[in-house]
Amino acid sequence: MPCFYAPDMKINDNIVIISGTEHHHIIHVFRRKNGDNITISNGNGFMADGIISNIEKKTLTITINRINSIQKSFPQIAIAFPLLKNKHDNMIIEKLTELGVKDFFPIVTERTVRKPSENTLEKFNKVAIAAMKQCDNAFLPKIHDIRSLPELINEMKEYTPVVALEIGKHKTLNEFMANSESKSICIIIGPEGGFDEKEIEFFVKENIITFTLGNHILRAETAAISSVSQLVGYLLQIDPEYY
Repeated sequence: MPCFYAPDMKINDNIVIISGTEHHHIIHVFRRKNGDNITISNGNGFMADGIISNIEKKTLTITINRINSIQKSFPQIAIAFPLLKNKHDNMIIEKLTELGVKDFFPIVTERTVRKPSENTLEKFNKVAIAAMKQCDNAFLPKIHDIRSLPELINEMKEYTPVVALEIGKHKTLNEFMANSESKSICIIIGPEGGFDEKEIEFFVKENIITFTLGNHILRAETAAISSVSQLVGYLLQIDPEYY
């Protein structure tokens, strides 16, 4: 069974009150009752086991039995991805939240086919919350503001950016990681049709590292999932406790 989201939960809490959408999910969707065991996450590293001790019309009370504090592993993984048609960017958010990505950077490129709406980021965040709950993730990833490629590179401080390219010869992610420092990694994925010539020239000018995902042309969402999966697999070989 999935865990539930309690963003205000603190490490010393003995009681947690849940209301709003999460109250509805627990009582009306999953039909939990008084005395039922329940797992909750605050999305910031705390996972708790408890018992539903009181249910009211708009709130429910959880009595906490145990809170487990989970530390983020390093290097962390982020992904920068273009807005995609047919909601395929939602798939990137969902699947990579399951894989443990900590930051999502939506970007707009020359070949981006979809324009952002007023609630694009809100929808992305809802997808991330649902995925976090489904896979019992202790961390809710951060969905950053939509930006251009130059803005992304200029504002990126915590991560080393690496770009997936189909054209030319490039190292694999494993080869890059074997010779890299332990700084966190942001994988940059191109849009439908790939990056245009000016964007590739920009990567060269900025000395951005490039890598290959193999000899097949991949859809953007496939490239995102494949690259993060490869990176997580590599990091788990080094640290079996990587989270």
